[in-house]
Parts: sequence; structure tokens; C-alpha cells
Amino acid sequence: MKIYLVTGNPKKVEIAKFALAKYKIDVEQLDMDTPEIQSSETEEVAKYSVKYAAEETGKTVIKGDFGMGIDVLNGFPGPFVKYINKWLSAEQFSSLYKDRNDLKAYFIDALGYCEPGKEAICFTTITYGELTEKPAGDNGNMVDSLFIPNGFSKTIAQLSKEETLKLWANDRYDQLAKYLSSR
Repeated sequence: MKIYLVTGNPKKVEIAKFALAKYKIDVEQLDMDTPEIQSSETEEVAKYSVKYAAEETGKTVIKGDFGMGIDVLNGFPGPFVKYINKWLSAEQFSSLYKDRNDLKAYFIDALGYCEPGKEAICFTTITYGELTEKPAGDNGNMVDSLFIPNGFSKTIAQLSKEETLKLWANDRYDQLAKYLSSR
């Protein structure tokens, strides 16, 4: 089976191929822009974008959207993490939660799936961890340099390529594969 991953990021394609290879699902990159609705729900953003891509291309597509929640900031930045990465440096961002006792945070990985003419569905995984006050590492984006996932002792930006693949090739892909095999 072949699925098209809507992204301009080759790293995301590598992760999807790694995660879905064991299910014999072939992933091909589909580099196109999709509208990104403004919603406080990461899953809604993913479903809207993937529905748009399926209708525009006539292909079965998946698209991942990420959000980040910080407990002491009432779930901020949510699905707007993409913009926070552009607008703020790691130091500016960490000043929002500096001097707080609770540095718990989480990533929301929403994987939208849609066939042409059908409704979009979403598979979601939450990765829990905590924030650091100082950025560390240079692999990934700004928030990656501040987030230590549970079970790790270093930020995402400090992880090796193999560790990053295992972290992001998570349950959302297993959920998708189980859904597809049940049909």
C-alpha cells in the first residue's frame, strides 16, 4: 500500500518510512502547501490540512501536525509551536516559564489521514517530558533544545539520529497501521 505524506521536511518523511516499513506501507513525499486553520486543537489543524490535500491531489494522504503544551502556561503554545519557533529564541521562550517550579510539558503528535472523497481522521500520541531553563543541542528546532522527553536524560536536540527516529516513529503510526489493516 502507498500513502503520500504531505510535508516539505525530508526528516518527517524518513520518520514515517521508518515507522511504517514494518507494516509494508510505502510512504512517498508530497511537497505541497495546505491551508492551516487557526484552532486551539492540534488534531483539528491536522484533519483540515489532510482533507484539503486529499481533495486537491486525489491521493490517500497523511500529514502530521505538532503541538506543545506547558502545564504552568495553561497548555500554551498548543498548535502554535511552529510560530513560536519562528518568533522567539530559546532564551526568550524559556523566560516565559523561568522561575516556575513545575516544568512539565508535552508534545501532541497528530497524524491526519484522508482518502479522496472521505472524511479525515486523526491518530494522536502525546509525548510527556519536562523543560529545561537553558537550551541544549543543535539538532531540531528551538523547542527541541528545551524539551527532555520522559525516559531520556537529554533534550530532543541532543538526541542521535537513531534516538530521534525511535522517539518520533511513535504510536500514531501504529494506530494508523492498525486502522488500515482492520478495513
